[in-house]
Amino acid sequence: MAGESVDFRPLEDLLGHVFRNRSLLQEALTHASAKEAHNERLEFLGDAVLNLVVVDLLFSHFQNAREGELTERKSRLVSRATLEKTAQQMGLAEWVEIGPSLAEVTPSVLGNALEALLGAIYLDTLVPDRLSHCTEVVRAWLKEPWNHLVDDRLLPGVKSRLQHWAQKEKGTLPEYRVKDSFDHPTTHAFLVTARVGKREFPEAWGSTKKEAERWAAWEALRVLNDHAN
Repeated sequence: MAGESVDFRPLEDLLGHVFRNRSLLQEALTHASAKEAHNERLEFLGDAVLNLVVVDLLFSHFQNAREGELTERKSRLVSRATLEKTAQQMGLAEWVEIGPSLAEVTPSVLGNALEALLGAIYLDTLVPDRLSHCTEVVRAWLKEPWNHLVDDRLLPGVKSRLQHWAQKEKGTLPEYRVKDSFDHPTTHAFLVTARVGKREFPEAWGSTKKEAERWAAWEALRVLNDHAN
């Protein structure tokens, strides 16, 4: 949809940024299949900005969290699933320009475009305010997944909920396997995956095995919920 005659103001309202340089916005919305001036370089930049902003937010909010826990929380916020869902909820599909080789705007294209838009916003913002402005933009974009992430009340019952699903749907119990561990004189971390039958769910870090199992169960339930929707 990108083009000179397009009114981008509704999109800018969604993004939380009014572009001084509209060519950056147009480039961010252009998939590589559409034309030579596409969004892959902006996507590369946006990915780096997103990671820095999210790490900064997590480091400030979870001041007593260990490295493994911060890593796990970061991985959920910047995951492809989170970005694709966020882009879909924002309605980016109607704004992204694709070429004839693609039949439709896929979730992957949307997730990449969201990163490219962040890269474009970073470049379009005056230097002293770049990081702070991008932080506010990302806060607004990821408000829902962030609220779920910081609500630790969701964790205590997750293993029971996964067990209930596994027994009801598969007639078995979940298994938790340690895939990796990190040992340091002042900290420990464990990487655990939940498995139900032959199905293995995304891995999760925790500062103890029990905490990692809870996060692994949380990851499994998130995947099951996404598929249900």
